[in-house]
Amino acid sequence: MSEGRPDKPTLTTNPFPPGWARSGAASPPLTIGGAEAPPPRVKRAGDPSGWKKTWRYGLGVLTMLFRRPVVRRMPLHLQLEVTDACNLHCTTCSRDLLVHKPALLSEPLWKKMIDEMRPTNINVSGIGEPFLHPNIFEIIRYAKGRGAAVNCATNLTRVKGRHREIVESGIDQLKVSIDATDAETYRTIRGEDYFEQIKDNIREIVRVRDELGATTPSIRFNFALQCFNYRQAPDLVDLAAELGVDGIYYQFLAYVDMEGRKAMLTNVMTRESLQAALDEAGLRAKRNGILTNLDMWRRDVEIFWNNMQPMSEYKPNKKQCYFPWISAWLGADGWVRPCPIMPWTLDEGRMGHLGKQSFAEIWNNERYRELRAALMRGERPTRSCKTCYPQDLYNIISIKAKLLP
Repeated sequence: MSEGRPDKPTLTTNPFPPGWARSGAASPPLTIGGAEAPPPRVKRAGDPSGWKKTWRYGLGVLTMLFRRPVVRRMPLHLQLEVTDACNLHCTTCSRDLLVHKPALLSEPLWKKMIDEMRPTNINVSGIGEPFLHPNIFEIIRYAKGRGAAVNCATNLTRVKGRHREIVESGIDQLKVSIDATDAETYRTIRGEDYFEQIKDNIREIVRVRDELGATTPSIRFNFALQCFNYRQAPDLVDLAAELGVDGIYYQFLAYVDMEGRKAMLTNVMTRESLQAALDEAGLRAKRNGILTNLDMWRRDVEIFWNNMQPMSEYKPNKKQCYFPWISAWLGADGWVRPCPIMPWTLDEGRMGHLGKQSFAEIWNNERYRELRAALMRGERPTRSCKTCYPQDLYNIISIKAKLLP
């Protein structure tokens, strides 16, 4: 068998092939020569994207409704982890347990994935910081040139002097992981003092965008709720309004293989105080015209709260997962995985390596069919699945309509 696989494929164990080593990367340069082309015509998140994309979205909804082990269509969404290197050491992140030799996704692999899939949406991010990839703007422009809406989750600490290039690249959205509304809280969570620099970077991107008459990128805050910052959830709305940020995604934490850190991240929170902070955030968001996903929190707060409890008290939720039908992840190591949760383990979800197979061969291989069939039966077949809050059909449509390009 290829890829060092056992004779019978499994979902939970799949070591690297014999002799495999993740390609290392020296510290990439922090500046790149700017593009000469004028800013492309781009659209704000939520605007119509043409009948072809609308048709594909409609087919995607049907694929989710009629889940089958074999999927005849390519997924709509691609998460492209261009690097697993990062310059921060956040309390919420288990990257230190997963990455020992950082890698950069090679050009042949990211081009191959985009060209074969032709996704409607691409998220250029993963475990690492995407702006550490020396060719990040080439990747964005290539994806845009293939018709995809492109967004990027970033800590926005490695973009100094590159604000104009960000706007001119045509990227549709920046999702800024900020997790705080003051410098002290930011330093507690992220281990570095970049808070004011991030605010300056946002202001400069907005200024350049306005100067060029561009409508993108839209800017969204990602805010991972935890005991260090949850009371700042309402103040984040005020910060977004001050900086011209369009939306906020209040993020739940996935504690896969992080049980030892869960108590540190949740220990002084109460169900009532969390709800109060989110209710106030919702009122301020409505008043300031800031789009959020707080409807998701209001509906499922008991599930989120349950995820924060010790495993001895955990009660599995019954939500259905749709990611293996509409989305795929390509890691910096070249492995294809079915969702953005499984990469946070060392031994789960490697469905196939793009350096050894086409994506079409991987997309409906035995591993994918086995995973889909298990999910269709209502099972949670992997360690990642057992404690996951999968995005249901309502959430997928709502988040896409309000908070994604």
